[in-house]
Amino acid sequence: MKSDKTRELVELSLYAALIIVSVQFIRIPFGPQFVHLGNALVVIAVLIFGARKGALVATVGLGLFDIFNGYAAEVWITILESLIVCYVLYLVFEKLLKSNDKMTNVIIAGVIAAVTKIILNFVKYTIINTAVASLPLKAAMLASLVKIGGTFGTSVVTIIAVPLLYPVFKRILQRN
Repeated sequence: MKSDKTRELVELSLYAALIIVSVQFIRIPFGPQFVHLGNALVVIAVLIFGARKGALVATVGLGLFDIFNGYAAEVWITILESLIVCYVLYLVFEKLLKSNDKMTNVIIAGVIAAVTKIILNFVKYTIINTAVASLPLKAAMLASLVKIGGTFGTSVVTIIAVPLLYPVFKRILQRN
């Protein structure tokens, strides 16, 4: 029993490290943001480990990336967004789809996560543009659309990568 807990802890830690490394080294600049694989890996973590452990992996992986790369002031927002995405995946994948990992459901999970991330970023930047920049709501919303180009790119990567990578990670992490 102790070795199973140790193995799980090692798997979760390595997976969080994989998120950090993938965002650090596999990213494409896109305006003020960049396109990366981190969100796709968060979705896969939820599908493999469940929503709670997936949220833990997302929090550690994306949170530490932010801290190590000069985004420490915004780390709480990254963590909040990750927790919301994981919660939405919990509701959709675990509750609605009963954790059935047939490929159609895996694709649905990727699309839901991508759309959730776009909505969260749009709302976040609209609030920032309204509150901090004192823009009128319509101007704030338009400025938000311009700002989240990288989020759209990352969402496309998520939709494509989740169904491709999920079976690979599932096979690697299966216990014999």
